[in-house]
Amino acid sequence: MKEYDIIIVGAGPAGLRCVEVLTNNDPKLKILLLERKPEVGPKICAGGLTKKDLDLMDIPDHLFEHKIQRTTIKSPKYTSVNEKEGLIVLYAIDRREFGQWQADKLKNTNVDLMTDAKVTSVEENKITVNFSDEYSYKYLVGADGVSSIVRRYLKLPVKKRLVTFQYRIPWKDEVRFEMGLNSKYFHSWYVWIFPHKESLSVGCACNPEIMSPKKLKVNFHKWLKENNFDISNAKYESFPISYDYRGYKFNNIFLIGEAAGLACGFTGEGIYQALVSGEEVAKSIIDGSYVSEPMQKILKYNRIQHKILNILIKAGPLRNFFFNMIVFLLKKKGSDSKISKGLS
Repeated sequence: MKEYDIIIVGAGPAGLRCVEVLTNNDPKLKILLLERKPEVGPKICAGGLTKKDLDLMDIPDHLFEHKIQRTTIKSPKYTSVNEKEGLIVLYAIDRREFGQWQADKLKNTNVDLMTDAKVTSVEENKITVNFSDEYSYKYLVGADGVSSIVRRYLKLPVKKRLVTFQYRIPWKDEVRFEMGLNSKYFHSWYVWIFPHKESLSVGCACNPEIMSPKKLKVNFHKWLKENNFDISNAKYESFPISYDYRGYKFNNIFLIGEAAGLACGFTGEGIYQALVSGEEVAKSIIDGSYVSEPMQKILKYNRIQHKILNILIKAGPLRNFFFNMIVFLLKKKGSDSKISKGLS
């Protein structure tokens, strides 16, 4: 059985960031990074970064498919269009390219990266990969997403989650970023239109305990038809999002990113939380007395998002009134920046 100081399960943004920070602080650490997929990077999601991500990492310009300045947010009654010269709101990325860039940072380090490596069991200080290969650890980090085997080993359930549907629609016209708030179709959530190189990601989400996925799918197709989207040549995709946070540090085992349930239940945002939690857990492993202020800020931000979501869920017939009020305020100078900050 091969021995490692740290084993990280999952080579997404969280796991890759964690390894990068660990190796930068102590190059002698023996680290095993496991990815169950054949290659690092690909993941189905809308695919966007915010300025917060760029403040955290020096991401090269060539990774950005689009730099989005113009945002459109719609409710049943109002439309808010916001565009400020020089202000970039979102950066569209390809998840495969982003993951490959992160993985390239690990070249010439003391990190063993294994793909096609599915963790099939977790035990105290030991894991098994692909039902046969055993590896021991001093520290274990679960960065393996919604269905995390490390989280299951810790006996932490996942009750708060989103189910999402989206189409990648061929598109070569103007850069288009929109959010649509309409309780008639999407209950307490929204529909997004997100631009990529040669396509638009058009999708929606809901908590399946609040609105059935079957109903969401029917409503989504109605909305697509009413808004003249041709999906005949589009690629259909679906993915879950976990926002059921129950802690991230459990003695010598840690959870980061979606494995810890750190995504937002309203916006679905998760890459920033993944990057921060990966970095902060690395610092906690290096220094056992480290107190993470960035993690506290993320948890506070998520609590605010969850409060907004709970208000919307309980609002019932008044939900669209709140949506209209949000978009109306976005149209007002002075209020727009405060509302935008609260939502993003």
